Amino acid sequence: MPVWYYMGFHLHYNEHYPGKCENIDGIGLGSEDFHTFTDGLTFITSGHAVQNESIHKREYMVKHNIVGRIYLFDFNKNKAKVEELSIVGSNGGFNVKLFHPHGISGWLNKSGKKVLFVVNHEEQGVDYIEKFEFIPENKQLKHVKRYRDNTMLIVNDVQATSEDSFYFTNTGTCLEQFWIIVQLLGRFAWNTVVYCDGSNYKIVLDDMFVTNGIAMSNDGRNVYIANMGNQEIVVAERKPNNDLVRKQVYSVYTYPDNIIVDMKTDNLYIGAHPIAYKLFLTIDDPVNHSPSQVLMLYVKNGNITKTRELFYDDGELITGSSVAIVFNSKLLIGSVLDKTFFCDVSVPL
Repeated sequence: MPVWYYMGFHLHYNEHYPGKCENIDGIGLGSEDFHTFTDGLTFITSGHAVQNESIHKREYMVKHNIVGRIYLFDFNKNKAKVEELSIVGSNGGFNVKLFHPHGISGWLNKSGKKVLFVVNHEEQGVDYIEKFEFIPENKQLKHVKRYRDNTMLIVNDVQATSEDSFYFTNTGTCLEQFWIIVQLLGRFAWNTVVYCDGSNYKIVLDDMFVTNGIAMSNDGRNVYIANMGNQEIVVAERKPNNDLVRKQVYSVYTYPDNIIVDMKTDNLYIGAHPIAYKLFLTIDDPVNHSPSQVLMLYVKNGNITKTRELFYDDGELITGSSVAIVFNSKLLIGSVLDKTFFCDVSVPL
C-alpha cells in the first residue's frame, strides 16, 4: 500500500451530526476513554500522555493544565456537565502526581461496588494497570491495587473480566521513535493482547498491528479488538481458559480507537480517526485539528454485520475523537486531547 494512500491524503468526508451537540462543562481538554455502567454513571479518563511526547504537546499540556484526572458523568441527569473525582490511597507505591490515565474498564463486584481498571503511563517505558474502587458518598476513587508485568509494553486499553482479572492491549513494543516509524511504515504486526488472572499473565492474541481498544460482549463469550493499523475490528471467541481465537475480521476503512459495547443490543460504538496524517499532526501538536468520527457496528450472534456512521466532524467542533457511547438516545463523544461533546440522537438506530 502506498504511503500517501495509507496516510489518507486522498480522503474527504462530509460533516454530519445525529442531532444537536453541546460541549460538556466541567472538564478540561482530553477525555480519552469511558466506562459506562448500567445505571448511566460514566467514568472518563483525562490527561493521557506517554513519556516521549513531542515538545509541542508537552507545552500544550502545560499551557492548558492537562494532568491525570478521572471525571464522572451521569446520563440520568441529562445535563452536559461532569465532576472531577478525587483519588485517594497509594497501595503498591501508586502516586497520583505521576498518574497519566489512558484506557479504562469497570466491573460491578459481588457487593455491588463499582471497580475500575485504568491504564497508567507512569514512567518512561513502564506502564501499570491501576485498580480503584468508587466511593459514591465522597465522590472518590480509592486506589486498591496495581498490576505490572514484563508483558506490559506500551499498554493502550483494558477490559475487565472479573473484579481481579482482565485483558489488555499492547499498542506498541517500545517508545523509541525509530522503531515506531519502522513498524508503521513496514506495517509489522508486532502487537499483542494479554490476559491477567490477577497474578499470572499470558499472551492470548498476537500478530496484531497497532492494537488499540478492547471490549467484551455482554455474555462474555466474545472479545472485540481494534486492530487500528489494519483499519479493522477483530472478533475473537473467548475460550474457558480465557484464550482468544479469531472468528471474524471486519474492515471499517478508518482507524478505530476505543470500543464500547451497547448494554442492551451488543452493538459496538467506535471512536475513530478517518485521516491518518491529520491525526499524526494532532499527536505532535494538538493545536492542529484532525477529524472526528463515530461508528455504530451492528452485531448479531457475536459477529459484526454492518456499519453506520453516526457522527463526522472535520475537527472544528471536536478534534481526534477516541471514544463514544449512546445511552438513552444521547451520544457522548470523547477525544484524546480536545473537548468532550454530548449530542441528541434524533436519527433511528
